[in-house]
Parts: sequence; structure tokens; C-alpha cells
Amino acid sequence: MNFLEIRGLRVFYQESSYSLTIDSLNVKEGETILIAGKSGSGKSTLLNSINGVIPHEMEVEEEGEVMVFGINVRNSTIQQIARFVGTLLQDPDSQIFNYYVIEELAFGAENLNIPREEILYRINKVSQIVGISHLLNRETFRLSGGEKQRVVLGSILVMNPKALILDEPTSSIDLKGTREILTTLRGLKERMSMIIAEHKINKVLEFVDRVIILDKGKIVYDIKKNDVKEIDFEDLGLEPLKPSSPPEKRRDGDVVLEAKVKVTNGNRTIVDTEIVLRKGISALIGDNGSGKSTLLKALAGILPSNLKFYGSIKVEGKEVSKLPVEKRGEIIAYLPQEVDLLFTKKTVKEEISYPAKIRKKYDERIINELLKRFNLPEDRDPFLLSVGQKRRVAISSLLASGVKVFLLDEPTTGQDWYNRKMLGEELRSIDATFLVVTHDPLFVYYYADRAYKMINGKIIPILPEDVIKDW
Repeated sequence: MNFLEIRGLRVFYQESSYSLTIDSLNVKEGETILIAGKSGSGKSTLLNSINGVIPHEMEVEEEGEVMVFGINVRNSTIQQIARFVGTLLQDPDSQIFNYYVIEELAFGAENLNIPREEILYRINKVSQIVGISHLLNRETFRLSGGEKQRVVLGSILVMNPKALILDEPTSSIDLKGTREILTTLRGLKERMSMIIAEHKINKVLEFVDRVIILDKGKIVYDIKKNDVKEIDFEDLGLEPLKPSSPPEKRRDGDVVLEAKVKVTNGNRTIVDTEIVLRKGISALIGDNGSGKSTLLKALAGILPSNLKFYGSIKVEGKEVSKLPVEKRGEIIAYLPQEVDLLFTKKTVKEEISYPAKIRKKYDERIINELLKRFNLPEDRDPFLLSVGQKRRVAISSLLASGVKVFLLDEPTTGQDWYNRKMLGEELRSIDATFLVVTHDPLFVYYYADRAYKMINGKIIPILPEDVIKDW
């Protein structure tokens, strides 16, 4: 039996041309397929057409036939499809509903009326497979992005589906976690079908059977993995299989920020380090939970109430650690991972313009240039954009506001290579200071002037060129 059969599929959103056009596509049971393509190429639309979100939950016009294990998606409910196909989304927070990890793992299986003893047996087995046995009694809201991603994957596997759909499964995970997740998926390959949408082509390629590349809503390549050398990935806006030489690095530069940062939570020290930022792009890498995001929040003055800051933060020689948050925000700008938290306006252009206007630094020319360079639809509602587009809106709003130091927490998450290159080139063109927390070694290799690695709350300097060794 085929896992997937598509015939004459046409999907388009209101007031737009076709977002997806697929005349024919078959996926055999047991196959693992990589779906690649630039942001907006139709990957998420295809995945949502398979798991039933389209047409049951999204207002779109569609025609054609999608069959999953012989079941017509249009004539079935999402709940019925979910018994056979589990879906892991880019944003793990959108799939977590419970307070404790063990409750989250049990949630889906409970809704399938699986006996309690069987659920507990599956939780024990799955938690070992995805490496979260030590997290079972943790609160879900205290997990790192990578830990959340593994918990969601575990909750899906507990339901024992016949197939998995994975939409950017490693987008929020560090290099170590990426290897662990991909090893997990490799182990699952023998007993279930998988469709993986992923920008990290080089990481996934070794254990998929086929590669399907979408461009402008159509399949432009459907080939065996051994034939991928025929494809110019960069020409399609995708990650190259082998990196070329990076541009010249800006090793020197004026010192802009000097900080000694210690952050504690009761008796436990989370961060205890020093950092010096010069003009240009500094990258900070490290495992999930090593303290990277905590350091950024400490520098920005937005630590949660349960954490205590000790130390000093100087920008151009001036102490800013005692300034109120709103005043410090005029000097140091922070972009969180959950960019939706920043949005307050109804259109993209209004959202990008707002910080500049309240700081009386609005420049129409700069706003329009950012809209063009980041390929953003100025009249769209920011909340209706893709994950990558939302992140580019948030970054643009900071770039337009005229602050001195930019703290970017995972700005490349969910972005295709074309837009990551655009971001890197944009940051390199700006006479400012950036600290970029990222799990993206290719971005660090090409665009970081300096790099640091955080280990257990302390940072050590490394060469950007050395990061690519783990790629």
C-alpha cells in the first residue's frame, strides 16, 4: 500500500494565485522523503494537505484528491488522520498543552482511549528513544527550545502512528540535539514512513530515499538522493552541500559593549561570564540549556523575576545595567525566539515602523528599503505570516529603530538559506554591533566576524571557521 497518493491537487489562499499545484505524487509505505524549497515555496501547504489541516482547519480553496493509507483526507476528520499520521511542527510551543512533560507525553494517547498501562509502557520506551527520560517530571514551560521539540516528538510517537510528518524538526535544536534527533529518526525509518521538510539538507540527506524540491508551489525535482549532485542548491535558494570560502572577516573594531554577568536562580548559578562585543557580528553558539538566552536577557534587562542579575554592563563606556528597561531598550535591542510576542500592529509596515516612530527616528526610505530587502508584504497581518517571515519582520523593526547593540536570539530559525544569506549580508552592511545566538554553523561560518561558545554558563572565544567542522 502507498502511504500517500496525490492526484490533481490545487490549493490557493484567498486573493492569491495557486499556492500549490501537484498533478501526481506517490510515496510508498516505508519511504522517507525530504521536502525542500525556499520559504513560501509551498512546503507547509503540502504538509497541511496531507495531515488534514487543509481543508478542515484553514480557509483555502482546493481541489483534487489526497489519499493517506487509502483514506481520503477530504472525507475524513483530522482526528481520524492523526491515528495514522503524526505531525511535528516548526514551533514546539504550538503543540504543548500540559504543565508537566509526562502529562504531555500521555495527552494524545489518552485522547485515543489507549489503556493507562499501555500508555505508561509507551512513555517509558519513547522517552528513552528521544532522550527525555530525565525530563518526565519537569514543567514544560521551563524547557529549552530543543527539549520542547523532543517532548513533542515523543508525544507523537506515544500514539504509535504509521507515518510521521516533520516540519523543520531540528529548527530549534543545537548541533548535539540535531544529531540526536536525526539518529532517532534514522532508527524509526525501518518501521514507519516519513516526510521531512528541512532546510538542513546536508544533515538529512544521508538517510532519506528521495528528495522533492518545490519552487513557486510546484515540484521542480523529484529524484533519488544519489542524484542530488545534479542540483544547484544555492541557485534554488537552498543550503549548499559544500560551503564555499566565506567573505573576509572583520576581526578588529571599536569595543562597544563590555559586561560581567552573573545570573542565579536561588542557590544555582546559571550564567557566570564576561563578554566584550566589538562593532560587527559576534555569534554565540552552545548546547540548549547552556545559558545563551539567559545571557541575552540579562544584557537586555528582561530576566524573569525568579532570576537575579549581578555584575556590570557598559555600552561605549557608560554603565547601563541600572537603567530602567525602557531606557536600556533605547541602547540595547533584544529579539526573542518567540517573535509573536513583539507584534502589536495590524500590518507589516506598521509593525516595522512602530519602534522607530516612538523613538522619533522614523525614516520612510529606510522602512521601504527593509521591506524590499527582506521581501516582506507591507499590508499583510504579521500574525498570518510564516515563521521565517515573522522573524524577518521582527528583525527589520529593530534595524529601523536606531539602537546601538542588537541581541538576536535564533534569528535564522525557520529561514531558508536564501533569507539567511540576506540576513547575514544585511547585518554586515550595517555599522552596528550584533550578538547573534544561533545553532546555524553555516551562518556563523559565512557571516560572523567573531564567535563564542557557551559551556555551562561560561563563554569562550572560538574561530568562526572552526564551527563548520561540526556541520
